[in-house]
This record gives sequence, structure tokens and C-alpha cells, in this order.
Amino acid sequence: MQPARFEERPALRLLGIQRRLDPQTTNWVKLWQDEYAPHLPEIQARSRGETCMGAYVSGGDDGLVEFLAGQPAQDGIDVPPGLVVRDLPAATYAVFECAMADIGATWHAIYGDWLPASDYLTDDGKACFEEFAPGCHEGRTPVRILVPVMRRS
Repeated sequence: MQPARFEERPALRLLGIQRRLDPQTTNWVKLWQDEYAPHLPEIQARSRGETCMGAYVSGGDDGLVEFLAGQPAQDGIDVPPGLVVRDLPAATYAVFECAMADIGATWHAIYGDWLPASDYLTDDGKACFEEFAPGCHEGRTPVRILVPVMRRS
């Protein structure tokens, strides 16, 4: 597996729900449908564009991560109860594309195969994330997985 491309991304502000979780055991369908979807009208009214994102921020030594499900936020918005705004710093990303059904296998291939054999390391302290553009649930557009990287020295 190779990245589709590398991208420089500017800092980004996300509005959404935040949970501390274990990505290996989380019921993702339940999280998106039962926890995120009820807030979607509030999020969409304050967002830029239609792409939904799931951002993973390192959570410490306990194996848990801070996960934010949201959308890029407009400037100067109010933050409704139950939602958070999180600033993600600029980074260089390796961008991988896959079908919705292949997200888990793609993450495993990135960290189990591609990254150890590549000239890159993850850029600690930066968020990994998934981008869900309109049409990805129907298979018309790919899910993009972005991993912050820097060259090995």
C-alpha cells in the first residue's frame, strides 16, 4: 500500500463531539449514528463545506485517544452545549484512499506495513483523521485517511 499523495494542510478548526475512546473496541456505527447525528443540524449550520471528519489525537499511555467527529468550523461561531471546537495544527500528511468498508484494514496496512517500511515517521502531537466527503457512504467517493508524517532523519 502506498499513499495516494502527500499534502501540506493548514491549521484547521473542527466543531463536533469529542470522546475519549479505544479505537479498537469502539462501536463506530453507534458513535456516528447515536452520538454525532443528533448534533448534525447544529454542526452544519456552523461549518464550512459538507465533509465530515473523524480526528484522532493522542490520548496518553493508556491506549485511549481523544476522538473528534465533526466538520471544519466557520470563524467566530458560538459553540452549542454538547459540542466542542478543537484546533488542529498544520502538518504534512500522507493521504490514503479506501472504501468505507475498508477503513479498518487500511489503518492496519498503514501502520503495519507502509509506515515501518517507509522513509517517514508519524509527526507526534498532530492529529490523524478520516475525511468523509459526500458520496462516500454510497461508494461514489473514497474515504480519505490522513496521517501526519515527517521524514526520518
